Amino acid sequence: QQWLNGKRTNWVLADYTCKALCGSVIGEVAEALDKSGLRPGRDFNYMVRGLEPKDTAADAVAMKEGRIGGPLATSTFFLRASPDNTAALLRTFGFQTVYDRENDQFAHPAAAFVVTPQGRIANVLSGLGLQPTDVRLALVSASQGRVGSLADHIRLLCYGFDPTRGTYNVAIGRVL
Repeated sequence: QQWLNGKRTNWVLADYTCKALCGSVIGEVAEALDKSGLRPGRDFNYMVRGLEPKDTAADAVAMKEGRIGGPLATSTFFLRASPDNTAALLRTFGFQTVYDRENDQFAHPAAAFVVTPQGRIANVLSGLGLQPTDVRLALVSASQGRVGSLADHIRLLCYGFDPTRGTYNVAIGRVL
């Protein structure tokens, strides 16, 4: 609740020293948030939560500095916690990881979670190929009418969230 601070949040769970996709997911979500037209810090915050207990604060800072810039940086928080707290968060998100000893990394889904101000998961979006419109509509939907334009709210009536693709699509049944 402390980190939600009454705002919609976009969460990514990542390994700060990952040599595979984590940095790309963090950057793609940041780019979509930047292009969403919503205001960081006012309309949403971006939370990146570390998965690897061995990652240090310096690793988190290096990942943030390498992937987040501009106005979004002041509303982006890279968090670390104990293994017990990490396990509890993973259960809450329904997020499964598998530790790969050979490569000393965690295998996990590339996902972005949109969370309401009350702490409920509103949407799970693909962490790769995320479109600014999708992240905007997910945050507007999670805001319960407190952010977004009239056009956004009308689009939410005409668009439907497709959980299998992690995107918003025209809900032709509603249109007809």
